Amino acid sequence: MDAALARLLDLLERHGVGATYLTPFPRGGSLTGAARGEVARAWQALDVQGDAKGQLSGGNACFALARYEQAASLYRAVLDGDSLHLPAQFNLALACARLERFQEAVEGFTRVLQQEPSLAEAYYQRANAWDELGAPELALSGYAHAIELRPGYLQAFYNRGVVLARLGRHEEAVAEFSRAIALRPGLSNAYLNRGASLDELGQYEQALADYTTALEHNPDNTDALFNRARTFCYLGFSEEAIADYSEVLQQRPEDAEALNNRGLAYDALEEYELALQDYAAAVALRPDFAEALNNQGAAWECLGDDAAALAAYLAALAADPQSADAHFNAARRYSQQGDLEKSRAYLERALGLMPSLQGDAAQDEHLGWVLKLLQVRERRGQSGEDAV
Repeated sequence: MDAALARLLDLLERHGVGATYLTPFPRGGSLTGAARGEVARAWQALDVQGDAKGQLSGGNACFALARYEQAASLYRAVLDGDSLHLPAQFNLALACARLERFQEAVEGFTRVLQQEPSLAEAYYQRANAWDELGAPELALSGYAHAIELRPGYLQAFYNRGVVLARLGRHEEAVAEFSRAIALRPGLSNAYLNRGASLDELGQYEQALADYTTALEHNPDNTDALFNRARTFCYLGFSEEAIADYSEVLQQRPEDAEALNNRGLAYDALEEYELALQDYAAAVALRPDFAEALNNQGAAWECLGDDAAALAAYLAALAADPQSADAHFNAARRYSQQGDLEKSRAYLERALGLMPSLQGDAAQDEHLGWVLKLLQVRERRGQSGEDAV
């Protein structure tokens, strides 16, 4: 074997790339640092002209360096000489997936499975491509086949959980993430995702425990910190929520959602000035952040600045005309000012967007009258239609 090729093959194996079939890094990662430099130099020293083994290993080197088009060209060169070359077919399909040509990837993995139906990795990768194409049921079927062939297939359990959670099938998702955790107890993101599904199921204490465990395994898991803060806030543990959101913002200072949510926690503690600072910072990062603008209005109301409150509600509607909450709040402000016609218009729009707000309107000291006006107009309109 040529010394340059032997060197590259050794590096591909040593750095976990794969000398024949690729063993891709999670989430589309590629080699970095010294390993990247070693593989790049070994690839440059290699002459692959007309050599299928060199072309395949060169393709793997390019894949590991995130040069996916070049990798795909080398795999095609191998297939030009041998159309049934399984590693080249498999690796080409992976390169297509990295290039976001997911339909080509599905077709490529299907050809691989026609030749080798026991290749669990091909089922798994095809399932990933189907998921990207918006075919979750096909993806779930693919993960099931992969697990049937390889019962300890951690990534297939994990990804199946992700797809199930996205479909709102959270009890099933919890079971999948639990299986992933049983296989690798230190997998931080499995706890994060199981916590998110537990949250959706209303099992908040268990969700908090999972977010905390995720952070124990990976203190830099900012998403787990964010989710724990949000659940703390929902449960009324505002001080704990503020502490977590503050840590999130140390790691992600431009996280407008964290700023807005910390503002809500300050609001719950009646720290309205601090809440306004956070809402303003969130809006500075995202000028069209309607929720933060609406929250800003509520905080101004609590401080007794009704003009600033109304201005914030109207700014929220300029950012998002479909904000039912902002329409409702603007209706309240106008009703308190005695402008019943404007109040009626905003309330009508709010109820059209979110009919469940009718109960809140009925209980509001000022909007109750406006709601009755709307109901009278509606009855008159119906009577008119009946007369015709």
